[in-house]
Amino acid sequence: MDFKKIIDKAMAEGFTAVEVYYSYTKQYLVSLFNGALDKSQATDSNIYSLRGIYNGKMAYVTFENDEENIDKIIKTLKSNAKALTTNEEFDLFKGSKEYQKIEEIDGGFDKVLVSDKIELLKKLEKKIRELDNRIVFIPVLRYSDVHEGTRIVNSYGLDIEKSNTYGMLLAQVVAKENDKTQSGFEVKLKLRYDELDVEEIAKKAVDRAVAMLNASPCSTKTYPVIIENEAMCDILGGFASMFSGESAIKGLTSLKGKEGKKIMDERVTICDDPFHKDFYAKQPFDDEGVACYKKNIVENGIFKTMLHNIKTAKYFNTVSTGNGFKGNAGGAVIVQTVNSYIVPGEKTKEEMISGLKEGLLITDLSGLHAGLNPISGDFSAQSSGFLIENGKIVRPINLVVVSGNFLKMMNDIDTIGKDLFISYDGQGSPSILFKGLQVSGE
Repeated sequence: MDFKKIIDKAMAEGFTAVEVYYSYTKQYLVSLFNGALDKSQATDSNIYSLRGIYNGKMAYVTFENDEENIDKIIKTLKSNAKALTTNEEFDLFKGSKEYQKIEEIDGGFDKVLVSDKIELLKKLEKKIRELDNRIVFIPVLRYSDVHEGTRIVNSYGLDIEKSNTYGMLLAQVVAKENDKTQSGFEVKLKLRYDELDVEEIAKKAVDRAVAMLNASPCSTKTYPVIIENEAMCDILGGFASMFSGESAIKGLTSLKGKEGKKIMDERVTICDDPFHKDFYAKQPFDDEGVACYKKNIVENGIFKTMLHNIKTAKYFNTVSTGNGFKGNAGGAVIVQTVNSYIVPGEKTKEEMISGLKEGLLITDLSGLHAGLNPISGDFSAQSSGFLIENGKIVRPINLVVVSGNFLKMMNDIDTIGKDLFISYDGQGSPSILFKGLQVSGE
């Protein structure tokens, strides 16, 4: 599609500024069920979002077919603008001074035959069944590779483009012993096909299921609690909106106006890094065309900055932090973190466990979003993990509820681990030992 031609036609129709936003996703997905091929499909989707300013009003129109009648689309855009009644002032972003270049990685996914990708899943299934005879069911085995990209072109001369490619292996298993069952889940995203390690994924999924067999609740009381890195990623992601300029405007965060103040333990630094080498998606710019950059949201316990898109930055008389992204390809721009993580410390998880006379290692938090209040920071989640006594894991626990307050517990830290984990949804954290969290069990 000729973006410049669209822009020129719209400008000739009286628009004062025009932008074309193009997003595409190419995906291949294959799954097995009980050793047989369950699904094998390739999808190719394109989303075009045209927005323009007409008589001071910003209008939008979204379409998917690159053979759509451009004159008709521009006519619809103009009609949408005429129907608007808002008095808000609008403009398009003219562009940042510079954009960091992203190294393109050839992950080799397109060079691998479909039959070999299916065979990879069969090897994963075979390995899972070999590891432990207590594995009785494998409900999910899935492989996918994704190539996605975005291009933004506007009437001010901005023309920028980015893309990311990655592959994923996912396994869910069910273990059974003494009429008790437990499931284990593992998913890995990698930038190269040859980094998808079947043995690693199989072992982690099996170990998680088997380790939780015959779990039972622990006693109700306040424990020192190690929240394992993956579970901490869920907590960090759940409370990400606390740092959003949108939440500040709506009164949905307790951090409004607290920039420069201490809100967490001085050992805590939370970084927003769109170029971190271990995250699968690198972001040189956001969906408004603003250059992304590395920033500390919290630095040594001090709240450094709210995250902004152009609209929230204007409200607070500041500049966008490059955190404006569409909730979906053609949707409204919202504020989102970009590869945010808690900077790791120096101790291993094993060292933290060995130092506890009594405590818990929490490995899974269920229903966290339903039991989470981003305004107050309170949370309550059904949890599972392990009981620790005299520096050793003694048994698995489940059906307990861990409760606390995000900001309070981030001020009540004993140790920050060194085992940084990067989740598939763009959060990162090490395991963290908290001095005391309320646990409701038996």
